[in-house]
Amino acid sequence: MRWASGLTERITVGVVGAGNMGSALIRGWLRDQSSGVELLAWDKVESCLRALPGSERISVARSLEDLAAKADVVVLVVKPKDAADVLGAIAGRLEAGQTLISAMAGVPLDSIRSLLGPGPGLFRIMPNLGVELGAGAVALASEGSADGADIQAVLGLLGSLGRVEAVPEDLMDVVTAVSGSGPAFIALAMEGLEDGAVAVGRSRREARSLVREAALAVGALAAHPDPSVGVEEACAAATDAERMVAESMRRRGVPMAFREAVEAALDRSRRLRAPDPAK
Repeated sequence: MRWASGLTERITVGVVGAGNMGSALIRGWLRDQSSGVELLAWDKVESCLRALPGSERISVARSLEDLAAKADVVVLVVKPKDAADVLGAIAGRLEAGQTLISAMAGVPLDSIRSLLGPGPGLFRIMPNLGVELGAGAVALASEGSADGADIQAVLGLLGSLGRVEAVPEDLMDVVTAVSGSGPAFIALAMEGLEDGAVAVGRSRREARSLVREAALAVGALAAHPDPSVGVEEACAAATDAERMVAESMRRRGVPMAFREAVEAALDRSRRLRAPDPAK
C-alpha cells in the first residue's frame, strides 16, 4: 500500500456515496483532528454533497474517475443495486498501491473483485452510525490473500471511528443484523420507554432526558472492564418491582421480539446478496 507508512502522514480517502452512512464516515474522520486523513467525496445526488460539513480537509470530486485517480483509499458506501455501475466506472483505474473498502451490505468480496479486476487491495466493512461520533462498531473482512501489514493499516485508518474488529467474511451478515441494525432496535426500545414516561405524567422533554440517561448508564455498565459491575450483575441486583416488570415484559414477548428482529435483519442482509451484481 502506498499510504500505509503511517497515519500521521497525509492520506486521501475518497468516499463514494454521501448519504447517511457515507456522511457519518466523513464526519467521523473529520472529527479526528490529529489524523492526516483528507477526504474526497462524490455522490450522484448533489444535495447530499451540499449537506456535508465545511472543512479544509474535504473536497468534492469532479467525477468517480477523478476520485479514483486521486484517492489512496476508496470507500464505497452505495446501495448493492448500484455496485455494478460504480465498480464498472472505476475498474482498471485503481492501482496495486491503492485500497478499496466496500461498505455495501450483502455484496461479497469475490463479487466485488470480479467486477473490479486485479490491482488494489480489497476489504469489506460493516459500520454503524456511531462512527460519526467516534463511537461506532466496525467489522472488517479481508480477502484471503491480504497481507497482515495491510490489514493493520486498514484497522488503523478505521480506528478513529470507534471499535474495529476483524471478522471472517461469512459473519458479515450477522454483524449487519446485530451491530448495523441494533442501534435502530435500541432506539425503538427507548421510544417505548419515553412514551411510557409521558403516559404517567412526565413532559416529552423530561421523558427524553430520563430515558437518555438510563441508556447511557446501561452503555457505561456494558463497556465496563470489570465484569462484577456489568449489566447482568446490575439486573441481578434489581428491586422486586423491577424484577416484576421485567417478568411482565418477558410474558409479553419483548425478548422474543428482539430476537425476531435480529433474525429478520439477518434474512434481509442475506437476500441483498441475490442477484449477484457481478453476473
